[in-house]
Amino acid sequence: MSDLSENHLNRRSFLSSAATVAVGSAAATTLTLPANAATPIVGAQAPLVYRRKLGNYEITVLGDGYIDLPHQIWANVSPADLDGHLSDAFVPTGSIRNGVNAYLINTGEKLILVDSGARDLFGPKAGLLPNNLAAIGVKPEDIDQVLITHIHPDHVAGLFTAEGKVTIPNAKVLVDEADLNFWTSESAQAQSIEMSKPWFDIARQWKKAFGDRISTFKGETDLGDGISSFPLPGHTPGHTGFRVESAGETLLIVGDVVISAAIQFANPDASAIWDTDAEDGKKSRRTVFDVAAKNRTLVTATHLPFPSFGYVDRRADGSYKWVPEEWRYAT
Repeated sequence: MSDLSENHLNRRSFLSSAATVAVGSAAATTLTLPANAATPIVGAQAPLVYRRKLGNYEITVLGDGYIDLPHQIWANVSPADLDGHLSDAFVPTGSIRNGVNAYLINTGEKLILVDSGARDLFGPKAGLLPNNLAAIGVKPEDIDQVLITHIHPDHVAGLFTAEGKVTIPNAKVLVDEADLNFWTSESAQAQSIEMSKPWFDIARQWKKAFGDRISTFKGETDLGDGISSFPLPGHTPGHTGFRVESAGETLLIVGDVVISAAIQFANPDASAIWDTDAEDGKKSRRTVFDVAAKNRTLVTATHLPFPSFGYVDRRADGSYKWVPEEWRYAT
């Protein structure tokens, strides 16, 4: 039996073995090959677009870019513990690079957008949704309906310009009534933390831009087209998940119930400083994790790593594991 020890896999022994294979018993010689013309490093990804079939539907994930979040946004986890979780997940420590996703559901008869990205409000690395829509040949005016998980800027700001012009001109918008009432409330704004105070102004601008094209629902509601809402309160008062069903297949779109896969699967009680009710948020997170794990249901969320489809595995110690779905080479 061959010895596959760590010593046999270190760099020196690996290169030595490779050289032996290359030159055999002959004396080693230096082989110099001509270089081709230098190719500039691109420094950018291809369009952040990924399609997946769900029954008879097609779901397209549209990346909106990313935001870097400092450790200070966590309310109840120490920086050392945060870095421990990040290290365990093999991602850089010190801060969290947080992707932003939106979803386009093609039912065959309708195009339904779930959330809309951050526009230019969260820095130059976000706001890519319009370019990624164009990359798949979808015009904003083709979209029939928009579903909103909650009224944070990285979920609604992509629907209108800084001047208040609607960017998805023909769509009706659906949002939970409690969330709309909260984010347009002056009293709620006065009581919020400083970081989130401007988000109320953005919510009111969004409401003004869409006017009577905004419709509300309450809690668990059948929204038609095989889509139903279910409440996930805590992150915001009307934070909502959407269940998408087609031909016996199910997808749960769970908004911001997970802000960081590396942190909140390992520690589902980790809360952000802007959660309006941290205890409700913890309950919502554990509930949806338990349901997804028990039923092996496909899950996606705004800030899960692109392309963001996967499954939840429940561990014996009460923590969870995120299991990304294998890349599908065909939709």
